[in-house]
Amino acid sequence: MRLLPTIGAVAALLCVQAMAQPGTRLVWQPVQEYFIHRDETQQIAAGTKRLNSFTSYTHLGSDFGFHGQAEHEIEWLTDEIVVHLSQQPDAWAGMWHSLAGQARNEKRVMNFTRPYPEQITPKYQPRVSAVMIEAAGRGKIKLEIKSPTQEVRWTQMIELNEPHYRMFVHPIAPESVRDGKNIVWTAEPGSEVKISGLFLGVEIPPMSWDAYAFLASYAKIARCYSIDTGFVRDRAHIEEGAFESVSATGMFVLATAAAAQDSIGIVSADYARWVLTHTHEVVKKLQTTRGLLPHFVHRHAGAYHIHPGTEYSTIDTAIYAQSMLLAALMLDVPAVAEDIVRQLRSIDYDLMRLPDGHLSHGFDDDGITLLQHGWQDWGGETALVMLMEGIANPQHRPPPMRTPGKAWQGTGFITELQSLFHPDFDSDEPDIHDGVRWLSVRRAMLGAQRGYLPKRWPKSQAALHGIYGLSAGENQAGNGYYVGGTDLPDQKLIHPHYVLMSAPLHPQTSEIYGLLERMEKASYFPPWGMVENLDVDGLSYLPMEGSLNAGFEALSAYHLLAKYRRIPDAIYEASHKSPQIRRAMQLFYPTAASNESAEVEAAGR
Repeated sequence: MRLLPTIGAVAALLCVQAMAQPGTRLVWQPVQEYFIHRDETQQIAAGTKRLNSFTSYTHLGSDFGFHGQAEHEIEWLTDEIVVHLSQQPDAWAGMWHSLAGQARNEKRVMNFTRPYPEQITPKYQPRVSAVMIEAAGRGKIKLEIKSPTQEVRWTQMIELNEPHYRMFVHPIAPESVRDGKNIVWTAEPGSEVKISGLFLGVEIPPMSWDAYAFLASYAKIARCYSIDTGFVRDRAHIEEGAFESVSATGMFVLATAAAAQDSIGIVSADYARWVLTHTHEVVKKLQTTRGLLPHFVHRHAGAYHIHPGTEYSTIDTAIYAQSMLLAALMLDVPAVAEDIVRQLRSIDYDLMRLPDGHLSHGFDDDGITLLQHGWQDWGGETALVMLMEGIANPQHRPPPMRTPGKAWQGTGFITELQSLFHPDFDSDEPDIHDGVRWLSVRRAMLGAQRGYLPKRWPKSQAALHGIYGLSAGENQAGNGYYVGGTDLPDQKLIHPHYVLMSAPLHPQTSEIYGLLERMEKASYFPPWGMVENLDVDGLSYLPMEGSLNAGFEALSAYHLLAKYRRIPDAIYEASHKSPQIRRAMQLFYPTAASNESAEVEAAGR
């Protein structure tokens, strides 16, 4: 867990706070804490410079590397970088960290006066006003911030004679760095130093916690979005075109539509409409199989194609299409809404049906081989796939789900995914498809999630802070998908997106904002957004900015804000407004379609 600056840094910290804008609060955003997640069998030898860019990244969602004449003298130990230069009076070595995107992408920079993605309005932009480094040893460390052309925008020399780690805090005038590309530290010749972390001091402008939770979560997925390509990268730190997620792209569009609502104004309505139409056009160009979209795509020979080894996916098509349909209704772009419905009706559902009547998960990347596992298990994923087919063919009645009302192995997100898009599952009326009282099941899951860690790991940091979330996402090393749950014994890996996904279920939503504040103090909810996962001991976490969970978090934070403020929920209003969704929802709730919706649907046929 990240501690506050030590007494030796208090004077500099007070200087930074004195420079801060009135009413702001200073929060430390790690550039990098020098642990590296890897498989136990993977070793990083001294002087190794080539790292796997898919699993090695900064906490900003960017890349990093080593530099200097003596970079081979750099050792990466368990939780620190060590540089031995006492026998090299003329050599220097250090590390660079991109501040935005990959270092080779010179168009991506950080403006310290507005470091969040540029589409976010000035009112909601923080400022970067300090740099902090945690170091020990003897010698000198030079800190620099450079532009894409390697011009020095800020520099500071640190004289070090500290046997134990100490925080060194230095103020920056935000106006002096409007095109920051890299932040660099260099151990000067003759130095013997070790460094465990590098941080930016971020001034959060005056705003309530409900707005901030949505803002930080939206900014997280927005960093994964590329204006040039129109797609959302699976991970913020990988290069554009390498590995894009279609479902996360849809959720980003929907979150942008929510952020553009008049009562919020995180982005402009014009920007949100541009994102909607631009995304619709680029996704329409993708090759489909039987109407299904790919889960992941990459750019090859100037065009986007399915990523090898992935699938044409029913659930990802369902998430993308329902996100886009709702966003089009929220932003009053009927042409896109109508086109999305046409696309859903063009899917060849019958050719994807397995012998038991359920829809397959999709097709292999060859576009021919039908996947033999299907959407049988009860939960939000299966419900969204059923609704997708229901929009195209409201008369179809799929077979019952398996184990109604019981999420597979107690995995958190399964009971909440459907409620990112539709309000109907807030009901305790038994649905007519499986007889499930969704609200009771969701509340029972929340109770099981909140009670698991205090019962199994009562002295853990997670239990003491009240953090929970046995769900699904990246594993601890960040190189594979991990699915946990309350039905499994001895679970220690927490995916905190479930905190936000389940938040609207709490009778006192203010308690969730209190929990988020505690998570911020413990470095699990920094200004760049919620961490991907953390261990129950609180000492290990994965700072990866993954777009799938970022989409879950942003949409959930919006629903929480709407409930907390008691304002209309624009996403839910759009679901009620769509006659096609209302007709499809009758699969679960026969009274889902209003008379007005039925009349509109009838007129459109």
